[in-house]
Amino acid sequence: MTITLHAAALRTLFVERATAKFARNVPDFVALQKLVADNGGTFRNDHGAIRSADPAVTALFLRAAQVLGLRRELDYRFPAKRLVSCDLQVIGEDASQFKIFVSQVDLGAFPDEIAALIRDDCARQARAVDHGPFVALIERFERRGGLSEAEAEAFVEHFVDRLMARNGPPLERSTLEAVAHLSGEAASALALGPDFNHVTIDVRAAAFDDIEAMAAAMQQAGFRMLPEIQGARGTKLRQTATMAATQDTPVVETDGTLGVAPTEKQFVEIIERNQAVDADGHPLWQQDGRPLIFRNFLAANAEKIFDAASTRAGAIRVRA
Repeated sequence: MTITLHAAALRTLFVERATAKFARNVPDFVALQKLVADNGGTFRNDHGAIRSADPAVTALFLRAAQVLGLRRELDYRFPAKRLVSCDLQVIGEDASQFKIFVSQVDLGAFPDEIAALIRDDCARQARAVDHGPFVALIERFERRGGLSEAEAEAFVEHFVDRLMARNGPPLERSTLEAVAHLSGEAASALALGPDFNHVTIDVRAAAFDDIEAMAAAMQQAGFRMLPEIQGARGTKLRQTATMAATQDTPVVETDGTLGVAPTEKQFVEIIERNQAVDADGHPLWQQDGRPLIFRNFLAANAEKIFDAASTRAGAIRVRA
């Protein structure tokens, strides 16, 4: 008997695979999972986030996310970061459902010569991978509303290991430096590729009373944190994050040799979601009388969270 996996089951497989990949690359995440377990809590991934430099990759990501039951809902703009963003949601009243925050490098916000460098790197990445079989699986889901177990495995594997990756040659140092002078966040997007630059632990699922308590426990355990919690006590969305560790990223030097550049790419966020309010500040409730928990994002908060992974031009040095 053939088993068909629908959006919810596919989303579970995707979150498991993408989170495991993130854990392999981010020691802070593994350490934080232990802190949560020691506190008697459970890990619940509120959302992951990507930054993409290639509009074609972003478009394919959004289409593939619909196979997971995640639909584009709200848009956000960050002119100072030269990014435009949107959230992907399971539409409804359940704020505990996994979400993705997608940011696209705003190519129109860069001088033409720097935008051309970004497009050139994106083209080299695109030539190194064939998304054709992946698109065929998306089309199959769009016709049938589900995938077989084998198809689901192939879909999730390609999504996590191919679409959410740099597949081509290393980034040119000159491109990284040029972009970093204008946007450290866009530079980090180029360095990492469209992989999760962070995942997010729900504070209350982790058995902490509030975000202050969890942030204090993290600082005591030695985590490097952003200087402030975003969102005042009692407001609908409160966030903070670790600072991304500096990692060596392979780059191509001007003479064609391979070098490394220090970049900031991945970090862990913690989040406290509270009752949503309407435009006039009145509290909102679910159909069953429980508080309606805010499930979207706030641009003012996200602007500060971006600072956790920002590759600055002054740090990109040619190593002897």
